[in-house]
Amino acid sequence: MDNLLRSINDSLIWNLFLLLAGSFVFVVGYNGIAAHHHFVPAALYGLAVVGNDMAPGLSLAKWYFLLNIPLFAMAWKGVSRRFFFLTLFAMVMVTLMTSYVHFDFGIRNEMYAAIAAGAIMGAGCGVILRSYGGGGGLDVVAVILNSRYGIRFGVFYFFINAVVMLFALSLFSPDKIIASLVMLFISSVVTEYVLSLFNQRKAVRIITKRPEELIGVMIQAKYHASAFPGKGGYSGEPVDMIFSITDNLRLRSLEQLVFDNDPEAIFVVESTFSVIGGSFARRKNY
Repeated sequence: MDNLLRSINDSLIWNLFLLLAGSFVFVVGYNGIAAHHHFVPAALYGLAVVGNDMAPGLSLAKWYFLLNIPLFAMAWKGVSRRFFFLTLFAMVMVTLMTSYVHFDFGIRNEMYAAIAAGAIMGAGCGVILRSYGGGGGLDVVAVILNSRYGIRFGVFYFFINAVVMLFALSLFSPDKIIASLVMLFISSVVTEYVLSLFNQRKAVRIITKRPEELIGVMIQAKYHASAFPGKGGYSGEPVDMIFSITDNLRLRSLEQLVFDNDPEAIFVVESTFSVIGGSFARRKNY
């Protein structure tokens, strides 16, 4: 099953589907809600919105496409061909959908619109980032800066979004800027949530005096298990800690298995944001 999931994640068709679906959801959120309230989105799309407001002779789609051209030209040798062309595909899809996907969800309250637009656009970004590509030229630049100079993605996009908002301050009212910031915050939270849906696991720590017995039944039940020897702080007696990673569906089964074999065990569960490596998920190579 793990090998099958890896094959699917690595396939070109699956990655193109993720980029296509994510681009569509993102544009639906902007054109269907944010555009009707003149909200300013993040990153290069936000710069395109500001550019379109300053010079409306060019459409938003054309602004977005033109801003991407120099970034892709600079990045031709900076990233892998797979990442470059998948990101280029996403950029073209966003450009085309921005031109042709137009409708109105009918949300008139500005705060409701900011929340809804942020949630939908964030979901689209999350789906895009689950692929082996990115959402546009700035993603390519962010990868290059991170790999060459160690600049974190969050720091890079914080700077870019700060520049976008500085430009927007001279064009939009303070109320519009605040609503846009609410939209960006919701979008970032939903993006992280969508990303975590794919790689999130439960980290389980089991403190027990029967490590060999427990590890045996856990391995038999196809659970991962690593044992660490220890000593009770109060009793001084030898105890072991077993570390395991599982998912939400199998967590209760693991709990039942542990206490069936050691009723005195201590069972600690933590939520992880992402688990990469081994048989869980492959690290993305840009």
